[in-house]
Amino acid sequence: MNIFHHLSRKLRKKSGQTLIFFAIMVLMLFLVVGMSIDAGSIYLTKASLDKAVDAAALTIIRNLYQGQTQAMAVGQASFAANFKSSNVSAGSAALNITYGTDSMNNTTVAILGTATVNTYFMRIVPQFQTFQISAAATATRAKLVMSLVLDRSQSMVNNGGAAQLPGAVSTFISFFDDNMDRVALISFSSTTNLNVSMRQPFKSTVTTAANAMTFGGYTCTEGGMKLAKAQNDSVVVPANENVVKLVILFTDGLANGFGYTWPTNRTYYVSGSDSDNRYYIFDPASGNQLPNGSTYYTSAPPAYCPTMINFVSTNGTTKTVSASNIRDEGDRRVLSRADNIRAAGQLVYCIGLGGGSVDVDMLKKAANTPDSSTYNPNQPVGECVIATSASQLQLVFQQIASKILLRLTR
Repeated sequence: MNIFHHLSRKLRKKSGQTLIFFAIMVLMLFLVVGMSIDAGSIYLTKASLDKAVDAAALTIIRNLYQGQTQAMAVGQASFAANFKSSNVSAGSAALNITYGTDSMNNTTVAILGTATVNTYFMRIVPQFQTFQISAAATATRAKLVMSLVLDRSQSMVNNGGAAQLPGAVSTFISFFDDNMDRVALISFSSTTNLNVSMRQPFKSTVTTAANAMTFGGYTCTEGGMKLAKAQNDSVVVPANENVVKLVILFTDGLANGFGYTWPTNRTYYVSGSDSDNRYYIFDPASGNQLPNGSTYYTSAPPAYCPTMINFVSTNGTTKTVSASNIRDEGDRRVLSRADNIRAAGQLVYCIGLGGGSVDVDMLKKAANTPDSSTYNPNQPVGECVIATSASQLQLVFQQIASKILLRLTR
């Protein structure tokens, strides 16, 4: 009896120890699983907070043209839309937004976001009833130097572009900062006009000039590109500043003209008409067609305007004067100007109106888009967008504005 009693007592003792051990194991397993669940919730909330803070920083920096107060409001709305506070989040996240300037004199915005997360299982330890997480983001906005080159040829009246372009330009420049950026406005037809020289502030002056443009004549695009580079180059950038320079070229047709320097060292604009294979000469000082705005030339101009039976092309060949040769030379000269702009580290963005009439291939080459036949990976890559009708100009110009703002921020 004593032996059985002893064995029974030992078994009961071991059984009790096993239960205690099992209880400890269950508790540890519960804690491990619970901590894993809590850790997973914290991780997901942190990832959401990171995303929301990044989005808010970029939104604020891209909306600085509205003023810092409004930009902050837009950024906070972006944060609220991106931060997914799950059922483990205790209250709303807090944002601390600070504006500053970096070593390159660029405007910066720094954001610190914090959120408190309630735990489910870790809360059995008093100090872990809640868990605080944070995320930080910084965005930088470079300054912009931009020349707008706008087509004001006669065809813009025929396709409705003349009515739609001023409003599209006004909306476009509203996306940029009067106190940070610089803008010039250049227009071209048979001659080139510097409507607004490079300046800061610019919005009011550019809007007024765009509304005052008159349309008529041919499409001497080269003159606009030449003047655009001169305007951009007039802004000297300090060595320690990060400034983006670019040219916006808008046109609705073929570059059917160019500037030609006569032997007397005076430059005239030469334009060609495909319909009758004639060419026309314009005085860039007055904008008048020579002579007296009425005579066209099929062979050579009158004696007081030096003979132009042939001209030397930009590719080094001598060309007979004809409408088609003038058009081809117009394209070559535009591309040569665009290449010079890009070689200086400046971007070229192109907007075309009228998919059937505008030379899309030439515009892609000018912008150096990856799908162009002359794409150069060693030069800045621009954008080319085509509006098929004048009613799309507002949308297309806004698309380009968004792409530029994307370039300016990081």
